[in-house]
Amino acid sequence: MKRLSLTLFCFLSLPLLCQHIAARAEGKIVFTSSRDGDREIYVMNPDGSKQTNLTRHPAEDFEPTWAPNGKHILFVSTRDGVPDLYLMRADGTGVRPVFKTLRHRAEPTWSPDGTQIAYVRPDKNVIETATSTGVGAKQLARIDWKDAYPTWSPDGIEIAYGWGRSMDIYLINVYTGTVDVLLRKQKYIMKHPAWAPAGDKIAFVALEWPRGHVGPLRVDDKMTLYVTPRDETSVRHLVKERIVNHPTWSPHGDEILYERKEGHRTQLYKVAVTGRGNPIRLTTKGNNTDADWFDAAALPVAPKASLLTTVWGEMKQP
Repeated sequence: MKRLSLTLFCFLSLPLLCQHIAARAEGKIVFTSSRDGDREIYVMNPDGSKQTNLTRHPAEDFEPTWAPNGKHILFVSTRDGVPDLYLMRADGTGVRPVFKTLRHRAEPTWSPDGTQIAYVRPDKNVIETATSTGVGAKQLARIDWKDAYPTWSPDGIEIAYGWGRSMDIYLINVYTGTVDVLLRKQKYIMKHPAWAPAGDKIAFVALEWPRGHVGPLRVDDKMTLYVTPRDETSVRHLVKERIVNHPTWSPHGDEILYERKEGHRTQLYKVAVTGRGNPIRLTTKGNNTDADWFDAAALPVAPKASLLTTVWGEMKQP
């Protein structure tokens, strides 16, 4: 009788469980929007629905990025007078500064285990790393100016970043300091690297240098979206649109978010990595930038030790 009751309970509960998993699996996109008059942090569903303001603050809030476990959002704010890094819970509550001392810090990225962050110091023209609690800051690399947008590789070994006037993408080993240049032998003007979740590909914004061109070249209105394997064996032009910026991969690696400038506004789009189908527009109001996508369903079924926030123990046997 107990076995029959248990079977019946599982049978009746299965549809509810499936609904719960389906609801959770869609994930959330966090992004910056100016639709309220200043830059604020918003979240939305991956189809563009339920766009919600999280910060609602008169200061400028921008450049959000999800913690690897999705529980917090790291972002930049001017609420204390200088652009610096702040943390808040995923619902927008509990805002607090990361560092005790206020400095100009921007363009943050998380290490995949959530224990460290990297960011740009525009006042020093460097990329620094520190713990996610704001301790142990140290210089990692020099840059030309602030638009480096460092991004940590999923295996935690490398950070990709842009290099100012040369418009190259560099990859630095965070343990050895060894630096490589992406697509060194090909003539691309590049910026805004983004690692695929598996770490096997890098998306970036670029313009292929016109054959035979000599002299200055205006690039901002010509750059578009490319993808290359980490081993650089090929380069694929993903979208034909121009004036594209800031690619971000979906958690499952099958889509890429990007910004597209349309007149005086910037909107968010997503496109399948296969290139099939038309890009889908997700925003319409104000300027929308700095998108980042989190989905708990994309996390490993067996939790990584680095992502655990609970001490696990053996279950007591009766």
